[in-house]
Amino acid sequence: METWWFANSTTAWLILGPLIAAYAPRQLPLSFFSSRVWRYVEALLTFLNPDLTVDIVRREWDDYSIQSSNAYNEVKAYLTAECSRDARAFRAEATGQGDKLLLGLRLGQKVADVYGGAVVWWQPVEDREDGQRFTRRCFRLTFHRSRRDLVVGEYIPHVLRRGREALFATRRRRLYSNNIITDNSYWEKVWDHVYLDHPTTFDTLAMDPARKKEIVDDLDAFRDGKEYYARVGKPWKRGYLLHGPPGTGKSSMVAAMANHLGYDIYDVELTVVRHNHDLRKLLVEITDKSVIVIEDIDCSLDLTGERRRGKKRTSSSGDDDDDKPSKVTLSGLLNFIDGLWSACGKERIVVFTTNHVDKLDPALIRRGRMDMHIEMSYCCFQAFRTLAKNYLGVDEHPLFGAIRELLGEVNMTPADIAECLMTSKGRGVDSCLEHLIEELKKAKAKAQTDEADAEDTAAACSAGRSSRIG
Repeated sequence: METWWFANSTTAWLILGPLIAAYAPRQLPLSFFSSRVWRYVEALLTFLNPDLTVDIVRREWDDYSIQSSNAYNEVKAYLTAECSRDARAFRAEATGQGDKLLLGLRLGQKVADVYGGAVVWWQPVEDREDGQRFTRRCFRLTFHRSRRDLVVGEYIPHVLRRGREALFATRRRRLYSNNIITDNSYWEKVWDHVYLDHPTTFDTLAMDPARKKEIVDDLDAFRDGKEYYARVGKPWKRGYLLHGPPGTGKSSMVAAMANHLGYDIYDVELTVVRHNHDLRKLLVEITDKSVIVIEDIDCSLDLTGERRRGKKRTSSSGDDDDDKPSKVTLSGLLNFIDGLWSACGKERIVVFTTNHVDKLDPALIRRGRMDMHIEMSYCCFQAFRTLAKNYLGVDEHPLFGAIRELLGEVNMTPADIAECLMTSKGRGVDSCLEHLIEELKKAKAKAQTDEADAEDTAAACSAGRSSRIG
């Protein structure tokens, strides 16, 4: 029986074998063999090498975005700050801050990190994927598969968070200005920037010390208020209205705020913004941790309270509304400040400056939009002492008494006093202060003359009205 089966099966194979070879696909035996065997090979390789890898990839457009952080840069900053001391091969990059260099990991250099008892390895890698034109840069994270939940759920968020902190602490801060947005500007940048190196701080700002401390404490509370704003359900932002005569330090206050918090400044020029829609485009491109400032807002658009008084402003030239360079409305600006679109970012300061607060619409500056109103007034004696320390390096002087008395009688801005101290530089402290006293006396005499002329004019007008009535 066995001999018969063997003979018949051999005969059948001799007959069917050539037919299968002639008509069956040639890859069928190989594919069948490969699929069956590879599963066992893969299982064996996994057993022998239980490591997992995660690539944090650098996107090609990151260099052209104004967004200050992304995962690749955050990992790079973390490794530079935390792990690079264990490396032996570095790549130096310019930081743009004088002669300082930033040392990063060179390609192929591996460094270890420990988190929660797990050891992980980082390595910068460059490769080119199939069909891709550009070389892909990434940081490759390698770890044991048993630590997957810890690494993915806790360690990577920890790295990104610490990396953002390192980027924020070491970056050069920027001053942004908005571009004109056209119909063809989809790929154009809506913001341009220069590096912000303004030297003003609250220590050098000429202002009443008690009021200055109040502002600093408010800024510190805002910076540390993440949990508070989340609990009360409000966007993490705060508004400040700076008002007062020209030369009282409103722009310097903005710089001091930015320097104190370490934020970038976005200077919004409303007159070149065509529509409310363009205003929203600007808003969504503003990064977190920033100061958004609109200077001289009373001069920018029709925001001077005519709506409240029931009046309609007319153009002296007779131009139609369609010819206006900007059609930004009060409603659009209010939505920009605290509407739904304002919640697209966090940790933002909004600052308005004006010389005429009484001209602004009450809806624009109410509490909740402009949370803190700061009056930048004429120079008081304490503010003068700050200027004397800045320009002359003195805290006390016998002539301070005369200056205190004159400042109580004369309205002079900090800018005017600073100019007096600067123009008399090189004469010595005594000569500088004597020159300032002379200027204060001149200002006092002029104020008295102007007051007398005003009284005479008022008396003449009153007499004229009386004669006409008689």
